[in-house]
Amino acid sequence: METSKLTRQIQKSKIRVMYDLARKKENVLNFTVGEPDFMTPKEIVEVSNRYFSEGYTKYTPNAGVRELMEAIAQKYESVTGRNIQADSQVIVTVGATEALLVAMQTVMDPGDEILICGPYFPSYINQIFICHCKPVIVPTAEEDGWMPKAEEIEKRMTPRTKMLLLNSPCNPTGAVIDETTLREIAALCVRHQIVVISDEVYKDIRYNEEPYFSIASVEGMEELTVIVNSFSKTYAMPGWRVGYAVGPEWILSQMPKTHDVTAACVCAPFQYAGAYALRHCDARVEEMVAKFKARRDLVYQGINSIDGLSAVQPQGAFYLFFNIKKLGMTSEEFAYELLDKEGVVLVPGTGFGEEGEGYIRFTYAADEESLKRGLERIQRFVRGNC
Repeated sequence: METSKLTRQIQKSKIRVMYDLARKKENVLNFTVGEPDFMTPKEIVEVSNRYFSEGYTKYTPNAGVRELMEAIAQKYESVTGRNIQADSQVIVTVGATEALLVAMQTVMDPGDEILICGPYFPSYINQIFICHCKPVIVPTAEEDGWMPKAEEIEKRMTPRTKMLLLNSPCNPTGAVIDETTLREIAALCVRHQIVVISDEVYKDIRYNEEPYFSIASVEGMEELTVIVNSFSKTYAMPGWRVGYAVGPEWILSQMPKTHDVTAACVCAPFQYAGAYALRHCDARVEEMVAKFKARRDLVYQGINSIDGLSAVQPQGAFYLFFNIKKLGMTSEEFAYELLDKEGVVLVPGTGFGEEGEGYIRFTYAADEESLKRGLERIQRFVRGNC
């Protein structure tokens, strides 16, 4: 007996592989998992505790509690400039991960193709496999600032192409897709009637002053875009597992059916805490982003000061995707030897697809002292291998 072909097809994330290896060693500096090192703001925790103590421990409607759905709708009305109906265009999910999968399952049929830009977050590929669909990779390049190009997307379209998955700011590169590029991609999707999933979980972790531009706000994309977001990164709530999707009624009104048989609903007090976060915690987010920016600058300058290493400055998220090609090592050789010799845990670029070969992901969601010590160890390792 053996497990299903689907199960054998799904590969364990190299992020988790490196994380698990780190747990077996002492004196390790771990920069693998993408989660804020900050505690969830105290006031959010207090709201959740209050709802627990008041007996909000029952099931909620599949799509979510009204208070949170309305807060999400209002949030994205300000982002997209469109009217959003909370009861038919919003769903609350178990993190962004479930929102992504349920959106794919609602739109895609077996054999359909989904375009994703590489390097990519590894869960995307496995979710596409679960849907019995085919992933088609659109490569991006460091020299272009890891920005996707509309012509490269169109080049890979076939009659089976039904969806495009965009991630901006991007994990692992930190790239933020600019408005001009998004408008070019939107024109392409409108012309070919391609549904876009816009993964915006790092939307509020950006390092310039420009307002966030979502592809959903482009004329013609209102019926073709599913926005996915969560509270994990923005509000330092990764373990709460609260995410959501916003989009056209023809998709969002159907997503609760799959969500019902997957998770039924999200913990009620956590949903009310999420509503509070959206309405009252912008200042706390700004404080965290300011600290992330300082850490971004520290790691970016530190890596670029090491002979043989280089990186494009990330514009969002909390990852540096740095280039090791001058060292003559593969990304896995670099990552495993760095762990073995210096006790620093990073993720090889191949964990984010073939396009990641020659690169390493460094998560700088850690305190500055740990980051400085990590940079010192990386420098010592590189000097000893050049």
